[in-house]
Amino acid sequence: MLEVEGIERIKNHILAETDRSVRTIEEETRQFVEKEALDSEEQSRRILSAAIERSEQDAGLLVKRAESLADAERRKRGLASKQKIVDEVIARALGKLSAQPEETRAARYAGLIHALNIEEGVITLSGDEQTSVGGALLAALPAGRFSIAEEAGNFSGGLIVKHGRVQDNLTYDLIIRDHRPELARLVLDIVENPGASE
Repeated sequence: MLEVEGIERIKNHILAETDRSVRTIEEETRQFVEKEALDSEEQSRRILSAAIERSEQDAGLLVKRAESLADAERRKRGLASKQKIVDEVIARALGKLSAQPEETRAARYAGLIHALNIEEGVITLSGDEQTSVGGALLAALPAGRFSIAEEAGNFSGGLIVKHGRVQDNLTYDLIIRDHRPELARLVLDIVENPGASE
C-alpha cells in the first residue's frame, strides 16, 4: 500500500508540476501575444502615420504642380490675348494705309524711293495697287526712269524696287516682320497705359 501511496504522490506531484508548467507556458504565451499585438499595433500606427505624412506631402506637391500649371496656362492665355490684340492693331493699321487715297500712297512710295536715292528701276506693287497706284507713282517719279513690273507682287502693300542687281524690298509685310517686336511693344504700351500716349 505504501508503494501505491508513493506512486500516487509522485503522480500528483508530476500532475501539479505539469499544471504549473502549463499555466506558466499559458502566461508566457499570453504575455508574448499581448506584446506582439502591441508591437504590431505600434508598427501599424507608425506605418499609417508615415503613409499619411507622405500622402500629405504628395498632395502638397500635386497642389503646387497644379498651381504652377494653372499659372503657366494663365500666362499663356494672357500672351495669346496680347498677341491677338497686336495682330488686330497691325491689321487695322495696314487696312488704313491701304485705304488711303491713291495719291497719298503713291507719294509715300515715291518718298521711300527718293529716301534710298534710287534713280531708276522696275517697281513691283501688290495686285490691288498695281493698276490703282501705279500710274500716280510713275507720275511722282522722274519721267522714263521707272516702270511698273507686269507681274503683281504677292504682298499686302508697299513695293519692291529692282535696280541693277539690287532689289529693295519695301513691302509692308517685310517692314512689319522686321519691326514686329518694336510694334508689339508700342501697341502693348498703348493698350496697357492708355493715358501715357496722350
